[in-house]
Amino acid sequence: MGNNAAYSAFQHTIITIYDHEKLDLDLLDALAEPYRGSDIDSGGDIGLTAKDGKTLEEICILVVDPEWIPVKNAKDNTEEYYYKWKSITDERWGW
Repeated sequence: MGNNAAYSAFQHTIITIYDHEKLDLDLLDALAEPYRGSDIDSGGDIGLTAKDGKTLEEICILVVDPEWIPVKNAKDNTEEYYYKWKSITDERWGW
């Protein structure tokens, strides 16, 4: 079992900043850095979405790789989003 509380805190922080239109790649990476090696776990997902309906994962993917376009939208192809999200959290942020 991973760190659910860390995920909840990260989710709330990122979505709040995104909703205020202040989130950029440098800030996102800086906010993710303290969680490196913390075994952050999506079991802490509190179901929060941004004002535009995006999830934490969608926001992070958009900020990290704005050119990335999934074959289908997230609701139709969750596996594709999952692997993109995992590449960010595992390879970029070391979670």
